Amino acid sequence: MNENPAATAPSVRELAKTFIHLGLTAYGGLAMVEPIRQRIVKEKGWLNQKEFLDGLALCQIVPGATVVQLATYVGYRLRRTSGALAAAAGFIFPAFVLMLGLSFLYFTYGNIAWVKSVSRGLGAVVIALLLQAVWHLGQNIKRHRLDLGIAFLALAALWFRANYLLVFAGAGLLRLSLSLRQFPDRVAADADLPGQKPPVGLILGQLALTLTVLAVLVRGLRYLAPKLGLMAETFLKIAVVAFGGGYAMIPILQWDLVDHLGWLTLRQFLDGILLGFVTPGPIIITATFVGYRVQGLLGAVVATAAVFLPPILIIIFLSPFYHRIKEARLMRPVIQGILAALVGMLVLVTVQMGAATLTDVKSLALMAAASLALIAFRVDLLWIVAAAAGLSLFLF
Repeated sequence: MNENPAATAPSVRELAKTFIHLGLTAYGGLAMVEPIRQRIVKEKGWLNQKEFLDGLALCQIVPGATVVQLATYVGYRLRRTSGALAAAAGFIFPAFVLMLGLSFLYFTYGNIAWVKSVSRGLGAVVIALLLQAVWHLGQNIKRHRLDLGIAFLALAALWFRANYLLVFAGAGLLRLSLSLRQFPDRVAADADLPGQKPPVGLILGQLALTLTVLAVLVRGLRYLAPKLGLMAETFLKIAVVAFGGGYAMIPILQWDLVDHLGWLTLRQFLDGILLGFVTPGPIIITATFVGYRVQGLLGAVVATAAVFLPPILIIIFLSPFYHRIKEARLMRPVIQGILAALVGMLVLVTVQMGAATLTDVKSLALMAAASLALIAFRVDLLWIVAAAAGLSLFLF
């Protein structure tokens, strides 16, 4: 395997073409990691296995859509910033175009009776998907009682309408504090290891400058077009705090877009989430659906750019230091605490959505069957959606 991919690096155009194809054919959240690995490591030989896994580890400890960050990382390793932007844009573009078309069809023809019937049945599938997300993310916290306790505390705080940003910050600090008290010798030893401390000042300085520029642009947009500016601000915020990939963004989206801003009804939100799952590419392409609903084509472009830009920039800034960052053990408890709080939030949102969606025995049975197929038998989501859509025409 090629140990120095830069020596035989593909052109920026070839990177873009490769990731456009991956964006057209890869489904299923983190399941998309394996097709990317097969193409980049096995078929193309652009990175070796260790380099690829190092990048995957980095992407899993920073907020944002993991698979988009992985595309960004691969592009950066091969062609620096231009390669990173080409790979990320190529991966996102097919999903954006497809979601844009589906959004037009949905908001144009969504009031037809049979479409409503199908939508009602597919809402039960979304609850099953949320249960699957709780199951998968829960695997990350079930091993430690501290994380389970933090998840429960976060759920309770959010139940009483606490600000979720404060809940996430508190969860991360609490987990760090408890870890320092439980393993002080290990943490102290880690802190003294030479060569493992990341260049925090440089990284934070670069990020601060970029975030300042973004903040100025968003403020300017809010002045010229208040709703577009608010949309950009909202999606930028969501992208920065959502550790755990696209699944983790679902409860935050519902919290902001449905409960607080009222841009979507709960039914529309559920349908948008489902469209995000069944289209290829990143799950959080649901942002395109939301943007189209609020401000048409321009809104779709702004929402999509805002939700993907922060994680792309984070990877571009951090990739040069990836071998050090993965050893920064003080960050692990903070991220683990935030993940635990996200699981608590996801449980709460699942309960709330379930109460609004599963209003009769038929929808409850459909949800149970879909959950069993997804979690126990790992049936492909597209087959489940097709079956649920057909059944919905008869059931509802």
